[in-house]
Amino acid sequence: MGFGYSVFVNNTLLRFYSSCSGSVGCSRKLFDEMLERDVVSWNTMICAYMGHGEMGFAMGLFDLMPERNVVSWNSVVTGFCKAGEMRLAGLIFERMIVRNEFSWNCMISGYARVGDMVNARLVFDQMPEKTVISWTAMITGYANVRDVMSASVFFNLMPVKNVVSWNAMIAGYVHNHVFDQALNVFHQMLMSNSDGGSCRPDEATLTTALSACAHLGSLEQGKWIESYIKKYNIDLSVSLGNTLIDMFAKCGDIENAKLVFNGMRNRSIFTWTTLVSGLAFNGLCREALDLFDTLCNENDKTEPDDVIFIAVLSACTHGGLVEEGKRVFHQMMRQFGIEPRIEHYGCMVDLLSRAGKVEEALSFVMSMPMEPNAIIWATLLGSCQVYGNRELVQVVSKRILGLEPSNPAYLMLISNSNASMGRWEDVLNVRATMRNRGIEKVPGCSSIQVGNKVLEFLVKDTRHERTSEIYESLHSLNDHLKASVDN
Repeated sequence: MGFGYSVFVNNTLLRFYSSCSGSVGCSRKLFDEMLERDVVSWNTMICAYMGHGEMGFAMGLFDLMPERNVVSWNSVVTGFCKAGEMRLAGLIFERMIVRNEFSWNCMISGYARVGDMVNARLVFDQMPEKTVISWTAMITGYANVRDVMSASVFFNLMPVKNVVSWNAMIAGYVHNHVFDQALNVFHQMLMSNSDGGSCRPDEATLTTALSACAHLGSLEQGKWIESYIKKYNIDLSVSLGNTLIDMFAKCGDIENAKLVFNGMRNRSIFTWTTLVSGLAFNGLCREALDLFDTLCNENDKTEPDDVIFIAVLSACTHGGLVEEGKRVFHQMMRQFGIEPRIEHYGCMVDLLSRAGKVEEALSFVMSMPMEPNAIIWATLLGSCQVYGNRELVQVVSKRILGLEPSNPAYLMLISNSNASMGRWEDVLNVRATMRNRGIEKVPGCSSIQVGNKVLEFLVKDTRHERTSEIYESLHSLNDHLKASVDN
């Protein structure tokens, strides 16, 4: 196969075979039959092995190379980095006589990808000339290991930022649930652009910023971003449209969510799922079910998947649509051939439990083809508490403790359920267990928008610079409430 062709032609064929999925056997056969090989031939074959995860063959070929260039070394380093084999990548990197920008960035990104920011920092500090890619890799790496403070320090030290750098920092804050800071960085990006910079937000920026707005319930900022999209004629892709729908729905503006949905030229199944969830979130459960029926009956391009059935079953649950929920559950299997996952069974248990059908919910749990998880048992326990089923409280509580003995939310639920039944000795036992194990309930969190800033507060929060004034106002409000009740 390799006879009679020039090196260039054979290398082209080698690249073609290497890009095809499956075995690298054809590539190796051609490589072995080539009468003449150059460094490109060797590099291509090594990359083929690395791409298929065959590290041993790649290294064997690398050791046989008569002549190596920086691309050869980088191919091996890249392969080990992508495989997460950073010890081997480091050994090859140390052997390199000549390194280029790609070599250094590959090592930094590789260490960051596996969460080893100590070694990533060591390589970064040794790098002769750091690039935007180097800085951005460090920012992303720190954000991924939840060290958002270090990510912020690196971001602020960057001599030159591009749109990818800004996106990395914004996404890092969102990933770590620091949504207010994500929006602050987004506004800094806009300000830098107005001051003569060239980092105009792209689709990834806007999608991440809208996600922050959705989590904070910041409708005004979300609307401003939508107006920015329209002002600069940014194409409303499926991803961006989905995020807009989600933001409007979570901020309570369901009419605008529907407007975005109806205005989208293309929709994915996730688009339908987002609006179904949004309608249910805003109490329009019947409308959510109607939208799902429209998808099933009138849309011939998009097939329902298992995720949208979770959204529809949740809508039925919150709307008290018991019979409709049963119909959807069976429709999933019979019409669409989708095998229910534990999440679907959980929705059905929740549906029956909220409707007060505790015995039917228990029968449903016992008939499940898989082992019920703690979430399902907790759902049933909540129903026992609401509808006063004393006999089941103890049984279900034991099931939960057997699966999640240290979960503070479940322990509080068990404690509250026992309290509602007047089982005060059991309440004391649960709370003593929590104290002895050092288990604390995760504090609640709320946010408020003041002007263009979104502020977050935790229960018993004292971090804000105006804490004393805030608590004075809170005490004043409590006094007014007490006075109004007394009157």
